[in-house]
Amino acid sequence: MSDDTDNRPKPRETQGERPAKPGLADVAKLAGVGIATVDRVLNERGNVSPATARKVIDAARDLGLPRILPRPYRRGVRLGVVMARRETPFTERVNAAFLRVSATLDRSVIVQRSFVDETQPQEVADHILSTNADALIIYGREQLAIIDAVTSLTSRGIPVVTMISDIPTSPRLAYVGIDHYSAGRTAAFFMARMARRPGPVIVLCNSFDYRAHAERVSGFRDGLRDHAPDMTILEVIEGQDRQAESEALVFDRIQRAPEEIRGIYNTGGANRAIDNVIGRVAWTEKPVFIGHELSIHTARMLSANVMTLVIDQNPEEQVRRAVHVLLRRFGHTDTPPEPNDIPFTIFGPENIPPNDQHN
Repeated sequence: MSDDTDNRPKPRETQGERPAKPGLADVAKLAGVGIATVDRVLNERGNVSPATARKVIDAARDLGLPRILPRPYRRGVRLGVVMARRETPFTERVNAAFLRVSATLDRSVIVQRSFVDETQPQEVADHILSTNADALIIYGREQLAIIDAVTSLTSRGIPVVTMISDIPTSPRLAYVGIDHYSAGRTAAFFMARMARRPGPVIVLCNSFDYRAHAERVSGFRDGLRDHAPDMTILEVIEGQDRQAESEALVFDRIQRAPEEIRGIYNTGGANRAIDNVIGRVAWTEKPVFIGHELSIHTARMLSANVMTLVIDQNPEEQVRRAVHVLLRRFGHTDTPPEPNDIPFTIFGPENIPPNDQHN
């Protein structure tokens, strides 16, 4: 007896089959989500978990959806940056570096800059505690209020990266910057080689509340002991990087010195104060003047042979790597980690870069 019925199994539609013209509904079905969710992901409107967004993008890619797909979804991240007084040339340089780095970032990353009076630690601490950022990059003093603020943020899951000056007594995530002790020893080495005769040296710094300045002074003192034991530090002056106050303090100490000063080392930013002092004193032999940070002012002093050397800590590279540390922390980059120890550069009258590189 014949049977006209075809009992062969029919091919079944599988999940992996591609519709001829896939649409949002097909993506939604494959990803197991609603069409509205697919729309939010593909048009980058946010409010979708990273895991769900990845499922949608993977489904759209598997189906061959005829459109440009967004990059793998990453939640928006707000990076807060807390900097010192804006009127200092160095802070302006750091600020400009953050602006340049921000322009290169994905739009899901927001860099929010703020400026505080670093001489008021409690105000700085309150500012840190009030942040609405997902992470902070700070340049601050190593004082109890600030240490406590960093501790509080870390306990809330907000990572903190220090740059320029470290706060290792806090639970910060990382420090990005130069070896300040080595910078101080380097200044002492050149001071010892460049001073024509032994004698007293004056050191000007911002404040010992900054670990960076304390380490530079310590390195300079140890370096002089090793490289020029016949040169002595007459006094270390804390001028808070205030130009007028620093000038008055340094000038008064030079006037009271028992013999002519052979060298001046400034660990901070009040280099114009030293420029003014050198111009006010009737020197038999001008002192060796070594300071930090290349700016339009220090470049001019180098050109005029008022300043002998500048040790620059390359803040632009510090900014880039500090941001990179946090981008890796939030999964916004899979590039390999970079060293957090930034090399410093020595500038003299013969290798001053063009003005647009140190404004």
